[in-house]
Amino acid sequence: MIANVGTVAAFNLNLKDFVMDGWTAGSTGLAAHPNQLSLHEIIYGNPSQTTTVQVPQGGYGTGTTSQSITLTPGSNTEVIMQNLRNNWVPALIQGTLIPVGFRVSKRILRKPISQANRLLKQAGLRTMVKV
Repeated sequence: MIANVGTVAAFNLNLKDFVMDGWTAGSTGLAAHPNQLSLHEIIYGNPSQTTTVQVPQGGYGTGTTSQSITLTPGSNTEVIMQNLRNNWVPALIQGTLIPVGFRVSKRILRKPISQANRLLKQAGLRTMVKV
């Protein structure tokens, strides 16, 4: 969860999209917006510094064609710095509240977890399963 917060703050993509975009068969390797960067773009670059995006015309299922637009994002460093300027407050809040939430929930659930582990031990499943 913390890694996802970091990739959204710096690259404006969630962790899965940041890692997978460009490496899988169906993806183009280029993020859809000028303020997004994927790992593929960082490693291999985008020599033209432009991203071509297919924008659908009409709503879902209308059968209309799509139009291509070209976005010029600037250098990777500029994009990352702009994303950090735009996303630092939510990243800071999430980066602090997520670990605190896990600690609080662990303290609250400590007794039920230990009871469940005790029951698993009595059933002989302790070596295979632990809550």
